[in-house]
Formats: sequence, C-alpha cells, structure tokens
Amino acid sequence: MVNAAKIQQGEIQDHMPVVGSDGQPFGVVDSVRGEYIKLTRTDPLSGGEHRYIPLTTVAGLDGGMVRLSMPAEQMKQACLGETEMQQILSLDPDAKTRLGEEQDGPHGSRAKAQGGKGEREHGTEGKSPDRAPFGFNGIA
Repeated sequence: MVNAAKIQQGEIQDHMPVVGSDGQPFGVVDSVRGEYIKLTRTDPLSGGEHRYIPLTTVAGLDGGMVRLSMPAEQMKQACLGETEMQQILSLDPDAKTRLGEEQDGPHGSRAKAQGGKGEREHGTEGKSPDRAPFGFNGIA
C-alpha cells in the first residue's frame, strides 16, 4: 500500500474505487480537485449527488483502490455534499484555491493593494484621464 503522505499528483485516477478502512465500498473517484477527491454522482452509494472527501482522509492506494483512513460508515459524516461545498465556496474566498480553482480576483486587503474597481490610475494626479486639464479648451 502507498503511504498517503507520499501520494503524488496524478496517482489517484478517475474512476478508481474508494473504500473505507473496513474494506467497505464508499464511492468512485470522479476527479481530484485541489485538496479534495470529488466522487461520482452516478455511483449507487452517492445518493445522486457529487460528494467531496478531503485528501487528508486517504490512508493510501492499495491494488488500484483509494483506501480511506476511517470506516465507510464514519466517512459519511466526514464528506461534503454538493450543497455544502457550494455554501463553503460562497462564504470563503480562499475555498476555490483549496478546490484547485482559480480565484476570480483578489479579495479583502489584497484587492485594495492592487486597486479596486473605480479607483484612479497611478500618475493621474487627480485628473480624469479622458479630459483635458482644467482651463484648457483646446482653442488656440
């Protein structure tokens, strides 16, 4: 069995079966998304929705299967459903990064440091960039 700490990116393949530490089936890998494994929703155990399990719950890879560090029944409480994942994504600006997605731009203090919407460009010294300086009407 491969140690979970040594699992390299790409070792967990799509459509690999996922089993609990008790050997009971838990689901099938749809994809690895950042710090989570997304399980297929077509698997009979899924209840018709994608479930997400943290990579930290993977004990290792064993014979083409992903083996979890807890029994399948206990894992049901540790996984996240699609609705829960959407709530996390909407409330936590850094959640997309943990899910392997790109941010839609800087948030919070980082946004201010990079200039928010509607702020002037550097070097305009209070002038609107699309207007002539005060008092200049372009007539010679």
